[in-house]
Amino acid sequence: MKTKIPFAGRCIVLAAGMAIASSLATARLVNLQLLDKENISSIAADDLIDRERIPAKRGIIMDRNEEILTNNIQSAELVADYNHLREITVVVEGLAYNHAINDPRWDATSDEKERLKLVYNYRAKLLNNAKASNEEKERRKALINPTDAKANRLLEFSEATMQHYFEQHDKLVAEVLYPFLSHEKIQFTENGHTIERFMTKEDIIRKIAQPEIIAYNKEAEAKGLPDRKTLRKTIVLAKGMDFDTADKIKKAISDSRLRGLMVQSSLKRSYVMPDMLCHVLGYVNRENKGQSGVEAYFQSYLAGVDGIREYRQNGRGQVLPNEDDRYMAAKDGLNLKLTIDMRLQTIVEQELDNGMRHFRAKRGCMIVVDPKTGDILAMVSRPAFSLDDSKDLITHKGKFKRGEVKEDDKAVTGEFNFACQTRYEPGSTFKVLGVTAVVDKGLMGINSYVNCSPFSVGFGSKAINDNPYNYGSLPVWGVLKKSSNPGAARIAIVAKWQNYKEYLEKFGLTKPAGIDLPSGGACLLADGSNIVNYSRIAYGYSVAVSPLHMAMVYATIANDGVRMKPRLIDKIIAADGSIYDECAPQEVCRVMKSSTAKDLRFALETVTQRKGECGRGTATAAAIPGFRVGGKTGTAKKVKAGGGGYVDNLYTVSFAGVFPIDDPKLVVMTVIDEPHPTDCNPGGGTVAAPIFRAAVERFINVLNLTPSDPAAYEKYLASKQESANLKK
Repeated sequence: MKTKIPFAGRCIVLAAGMAIASSLATARLVNLQLLDKENISSIAADDLIDRERIPAKRGIIMDRNEEILTNNIQSAELVADYNHLREITVVVEGLAYNHAINDPRWDATSDEKERLKLVYNYRAKLLNNAKASNEEKERRKALINPTDAKANRLLEFSEATMQHYFEQHDKLVAEVLYPFLSHEKIQFTENGHTIERFMTKEDIIRKIAQPEIIAYNKEAEAKGLPDRKTLRKTIVLAKGMDFDTADKIKKAISDSRLRGLMVQSSLKRSYVMPDMLCHVLGYVNRENKGQSGVEAYFQSYLAGVDGIREYRQNGRGQVLPNEDDRYMAAKDGLNLKLTIDMRLQTIVEQELDNGMRHFRAKRGCMIVVDPKTGDILAMVSRPAFSLDDSKDLITHKGKFKRGEVKEDDKAVTGEFNFACQTRYEPGSTFKVLGVTAVVDKGLMGINSYVNCSPFSVGFGSKAINDNPYNYGSLPVWGVLKKSSNPGAARIAIVAKWQNYKEYLEKFGLTKPAGIDLPSGGACLLADGSNIVNYSRIAYGYSVAVSPLHMAMVYATIANDGVRMKPRLIDKIIAADGSIYDECAPQEVCRVMKSSTAKDLRFALETVTQRKGECGRGTATAAAIPGFRVGGKTGTAKKVKAGGGGYVDNLYTVSFAGVFPIDDPKLVVMTVIDEPHPTDCNPGGGTVAAPIFRAAVERFINVLNLTPSDPAAYEKYLASKQESANLKK
């Protein structure tokens, strides 16, 4: 007979059951939180955050005509996360799998569940084997910060065992990765020399473990020194990988159950014309950070901001959905539009090389400036370097590997920008300073006459002369045409040092040139209050300037006396095409009256004339029939190494050209260092002026310039063609 339980009784039984279940759940929670601390710690450690970098596109650089000069080639890079590779619950995953696949039971079954169980068993054994003794826990506990969660968690594991696991895991990583990285080249310094070789397994381990930094920090700690080196948390093991190799590495990492390694996208900088414009463009290092040129100067604009993707994984590499997962898109860098015109740049690079090769010169540069805006239209220096990975040395003789060309027992790298960074004694190109001062101050007219006979300015000082000439009396413009040293010195004496110094400052010579590139700073100047020094400054000695400084002096004369800031960046453009910054031309100051600038241009035109009053100018080799060309030559002896006088027959020669002189569109500064005699004595008029003319003749066609005398220009072209035919 069934006994029917009353409704009230059933409620009592249900309530009792619920109370028992609740008590069991509470007991389990207490056990997890208080009694099973080791287990919960391990679980917390397993939930590690993986971070994937999303590379920002580096801003492109283009010339004034929007010709692209740089590119970003998408590739892949292999990155190791040091924090993950020094987390015990991460490394045991790979170690456990490695033990399992070498266990005979692995091959004895094809059941994936059985194989997975074998991996978990090894994982549990490894973790259990790493447990620290109570004594070690207490000893280490006294040495750590109680609020350091990771340090407190790691108290559960033996330091020695963890270190052993890390070493074994590093070796395992090296074994898996080496087949893919054996063709990677690494560089290191040994006995002051840079050595390059292929990567070894030991190199992979050393990159991950960073033993040099650890040893340094231990030594510093032992000595009580505060200085510490920071371990790299993100370690780039390989860059610039193709995607096929990257996929193979991904599969190898996944198949080996390795964690703490990530293959992610990267962008490698490339240069469309790696052998051109190197000093202006500059280059980036392996981390895509600018090292020279505008790549370095505008690093913060070009670099952009990398994006990031974060997600959590458990100890078995499974991605865990989490509301804290983050994604931030990359912000691409800004683009630079240069003032450089690659059509003109190509010409000056070729003509400078031709001229330097002919005169067997060591160094040289050419700078092309638009005088009305200050725009740098072209800039080349030699020696130079290649922007590609090999970083070859480029000279007028061709390409060489770094280290093959030496000067004074030092390897020539080509990274020194002769156009901006050198300081040289300009010689006679500096004579326009004194003429500017006396004419602009009204102390002399451009047609006033000057005694150009040799004279001495101080007791015992060497006479200033134009050996072997004595021009007697010349007009002020004639002093420039004949490049008379005594005439320039007497003009400067009339101007007086204070007035002369004023124009030095107005021309910007007492400050850095102001270009967006590394430069040599302000000009070096002897004390002009000393009359001997002052007289020498007047004709370009006892002063050292950069070629860019001198280019901007003549650009000021060409621009009716208004000095413009040298301008290299035309626009900064956002990735979406909007204009971030117009970078408009900047007028610095008015240096001289417009009438003074006009008088100076008249004087500069006479320098290129073969006939007329005062006879032949010093730069007739710069003349182009049919066009009005102006300029000034400069020839200065080289200072002996260490000072103490000058070297005979060793010069720095130059020509500052203004073209066309009646409506100046270009100023071209050409400086050649240490030309050797060929069929003439090396000077500004015989070396630099012909190089100027060769370049400008090609500019005429590129820029479609109209001659002032078309008939004379046509006749000149016909005679050139006839000469070329005869040579054939």
